[in-house]
Amino acid sequence: MNVFSLRTGFICCVLLALEPATLHAQNQAVQPSQTPGARGAAGENPKYSEQQLQEMITKLQGRVKKAADTVLGRILKEEDDVHIKFSYFRKPERLDPNQYGSKDDIVIWQSSLKQFRDKENGLDKLYANADLDLGNALIQQQINQSVADQVKNELLKSFPWSVIKKKSELMRDFIAEHDDLLTFIDKNWGTWKSGPKPGTTTFDDPHLATTFQDLQTKINATGQQIEDQYKLMAQQP
Repeated sequence: MNVFSLRTGFICCVLLALEPATLHAQNQAVQPSQTPGARGAAGENPKYSEQQLQEMITKLQGRVKKAADTVLGRILKEEDDVHIKFSYFRKPERLDPNQYGSKDDIVIWQSSLKQFRDKENGLDKLYANADLDLGNALIQQQINQSVADQVKNELLKSFPWSVIKKKSELMRDFIAEHDDLLTFIDKNWGTWKSGPKPGTTTFDDPHLATTFQDLQTKINATGQQIEDQYKLMAQQP
């Protein structure tokens, strides 16, 4: 699931916003010899034609895109992996004790849940390191430090940080709630039976019935909130 993307047009807008002197610094960093006609008097900013500026922007745009693709590629891959695992646990049968044939099945899904948690933790770490990773990736593309800092800051502004944070918090809740459900099923193995309707479960013990219903309700509510956050991320301009 491609939750958000970095468009070429946005990169171009970022570069167009840079001062000509900044672009000159990048041009000098990559190609020390000055472009004919671009020299200015001592102490003056160099003068560039519109064509020369566009050429510098085009070259820089390519380097920025490579750097951004490297960092965002890792993030988006991890986002896809997390979304796949979320989808597995979002299925109704994961909330139905009758779908577990034995306690061995519970162990298997607890292991899958741990993998899910590890993936989410890895995604959180990638977002936390995005500032550093983008900075390093831009420098590796031979982009001048001052230009790299400006571009990095603009790229980071394009991240829907409030949505990312909210989704992360909800995902941790979702995983913890599923852990509680699996523990409940394991602890109370065999105390339920299939309900009158497909996919429903009944308990003779009213307390167990209430606890089970509460867990189902919490998981479904959290899952829906996560889906809402995914939709918001996909709508980011």
